[in-house]
Amino acid sequence: MKYLILCKSLTNAQRAALVLERHGIGATVVKAPQHMRANGCGYAVSLYRRLGEAVSLLKSAGLLTGKVYLREADDSYREAHENDLSR
Repeated sequence: MKYLILCKSLTNAQRAALVLERHGIGATVVKAPQHMRANGCGYAVSLYRRLGEAVSLLKSAGLLTGKVYLREADDSYREAHENDLSR
């Protein structure tokens, strides 16, 4: 499953991806889908696993600045809920 963590800037996304990579969580900086950019969040960090750990690490580092989404089977995105963080 693919997850997107929206970031407030490109620099924030790059820093977030670096923190995750340093903890063994594969992450890539991507452009956020157009419909998610309403609040100026043009970039996101994309990852495929360990969402809960990633969110925790980014919170601790002060880098969790945007919403977290997961991609559904039909390729649409929905905002992640607390129970999704156990993935």
